[in-house]
Amino acid sequence: MTTKAAPPTRQAATWVPLLQEILAREGRCRWPLRGQSMRPTLPDACEIDVVPLPVRVPLGALVVFANGDALVAHRLVRRVGGKWIAQGDNRYGPDRALEPSRVLGLVGAAYASDGRKCWPTPLSSTLAWFWIARYHMFRVIRYAARTISLHAERR
Repeated sequence: MTTKAAPPTRQAATWVPLLQEILAREGRCRWPLRGQSMRPTLPDACEIDVVPLPVRVPLGALVVFANGDALVAHRLVRRVGGKWIAQGDNRYGPDRALEPSRVLGLVGAAYASDGRKCWPTPLSSTLAWFWIARYHMFRVIRYAARTISLHAERR
């Protein structure tokens, strides 16, 4: 399950421009998220403040993008060939490569259902490097598994 939120009766084509307009005018937008893909960083049923993208988005940032009719918040773990690779902290594989223009903003803060701020924490920047390293570890494992599979098929 992806950490996402979207108005249930609206298509992304309708609400994405509205979100972009609010970000441009207000500088932030509070949005509810549902799902487990960013656990333990973001709890299920939290709310996020979406903020505009800075000039340079650092690896480890929580990027927000539309995927179908859902708004997704996942971690930026890699840049390759002009595209961005994002992955949920509770996922073993990355999302499809993103054009940077598809990224609407960043998660500026997250709030638990009781209203208390739950992200970022004092350890968030350190933990971001853990999640990036985890992505690369699984990337190596996937590559090794494909290589072994290809060699087995050739025999």
